[in-house]
Amino acid sequence: MIAVTICSTRSYAYALIAQARKIVACIEREPRAVVILVGDNSPEIQKARKFYESVLPAESSVELFTGKYEDGLPNYKNAAQLIIARMRSIAFDRARQLQADLCWSLDSDVLPQPNALRVMKQMLEFDDGFYSVSTCPYPSQGGGAFLGGRGIPERPILPDFYDDEREIPEDLKKKIDQHQARLKKLKGQPDAKWKQQYQELSKAVQQCKPIGNVFFCNSKGFRRRGWMHAAYPEIGIGAVVPSDWCGFGCTLMNKRALSLAQFDGYDGSGTEDLYVVWKRWYRASLRINVIPHSPCDHVIRDPKRKGKFILCQAYHESKDSECVGHLRIEPRPWYQQADGEKFAEANDGQMTREKACKG
Repeated sequence: MIAVTICSTRSYAYALIAQARKIVACIEREPRAVVILVGDNSPEIQKARKFYESVLPAESSVELFTGKYEDGLPNYKNAAQLIIARMRSIAFDRARQLQADLCWSLDSDVLPQPNALRVMKQMLEFDDGFYSVSTCPYPSQGGGAFLGGRGIPERPILPDFYDDEREIPEDLKKKIDQHQARLKKLKGQPDAKWKQQYQELSKAVQQCKPIGNVFFCNSKGFRRRGWMHAAYPEIGIGAVVPSDWCGFGCTLMNKRALSLAQFDGYDGSGTEDLYVVWKRWYRASLRINVIPHSPCDHVIRDPKRKGKFILCQAYHESKDSECVGHLRIEPRPWYQQADGEKFAEANDGQMTREKACKG
């Protein structure tokens, strides 16, 4: 039996109907699946539950666990992250209670391909269980890089380009030198001001242009890199690769990984999935894979226009003969074919851009 876990509050329920259709397509070969929904008691969540009841195969079922979860908190801040961890805890508790053979975690706005579950299961079987966690990549919330790549405990996601691979202007180099000199005066014990300056300088360096593309940088000596496009450049169809980190957006866990997927000690700093990856799975020597052979779509928010969503449709290149099979993203207007949807000109599938200043 497979447990499918999804957590959502009202403001994150904009893709649940489309996601339900995707899940039903994925579980057609499963003898039994239990969909575990965790959310608030909003009409949107109740609508999703009823839709599952209408489309799930007879041998499968849906369960809804509701609670008082504050909605609309700032993304990636401690308060919001703790709510996500609490919701996931309830979902994973129920999966363990059901003694599920596998647990498939999905973010509420990630849409898997019909073969996603099948290939993730196959990779958990690879080499008699070499991997404990299988994932299908999806575009980030910003609509950019696919999730998956390399990291270390001290830096959960390594940079795509390192500081010494960037064109840093002389004035910024001076500031960095002065900043490091001040640390010596502090006898190696950074104060709050030094830490704040460190964050500002690091951000400025990350905005500097790389000295070349990832192939050029690797020609000087291979280095582990953080996100999919840098860690495994121009990869795609037919591929499965190891990953040091993953999100919980489309993640299949075996029983051992599920048993360790617990959040006690998590204070909301960083994301809850990376907490489990590094504080639980890494310490237990569990391995993670990522499968660019089956990329997921991701429905993201337009950061400039409240209430507007964009479908980041993932696919493999088919036209350019030199790039056939490489991962690609096409932005599309978001319609999930649910009751009440109407055509709108503003729903154009494009990010809202700042207007150019005049004068």
